[in-house]
Order: sequence, then C-alpha cells, then structure tokens
Amino acid sequence: MIDRPRTIPIHLSLIRPILLMGAERELVLISGILAAVLVMSLARLLFTVIGVVFWGLSLAALQRAAKSDPQFTRVYLRHTRYRAYYAAQSRATSRLSTVREGMPC
Repeated sequence: MIDRPRTIPIHLSLIRPILLMGAERELVLISGILAAVLVMSLARLLFTVIGVVFWGLSLAALQRAAKSDPQFTRVYLRHTRYRAYYAAQSRATSRLSTVREGMPC
C-alpha cells in the first residue's frame, strides 16, 4: 500500500490568465484600436506620433498593472457592484433598508 495521498498534476496552461503582449487582451485591443483611429483618421504626422506614443504608454501601463494582478479589470468590475454600506439584517429574507444622508456608518 502507498502511504502518501494521491496527487493530481494541474497543468499551468489551465490556470494561467490569457494575456496579450503581457497585458489583458481586451484592454490591449481597445488601446490599439484607439491608437489606430488616431493614426488613420487624422492622417497627419503629429497625430501619428501621438498615436504611437499613446500606444506605447498605454501598453507599458497595462503590462505593469497585469504584472501585479493579471485580472485587475474583473476584480475592479466586481468591486463596483458592491454597495458602500450594508444595513444590519435580522434574517436572510428580511427587507433591505435604505440608507439616508447623514446616517452614521
């Protein structure tokens, strides 16, 4: 008999976040589209430089944010759904009370 517990290998490709160029892919694509709109629609050298600089700075900022938390937009969006104050409840099915201005928290 084997005395140690059974182990199951979990491959990193199953739990690794999907990143594009080291940042969240949705945000990279949005910033790339905005930079392309600046470059293509205005068709001037100044706006081309602005678009390229915007692309580089936004990509660097997104990569830095993804290094600390690869799913920071999902975490932020979930955070915004929470209320600022939850009133005390006597049971799970009781009515929600409203919070009035000037009420102490």
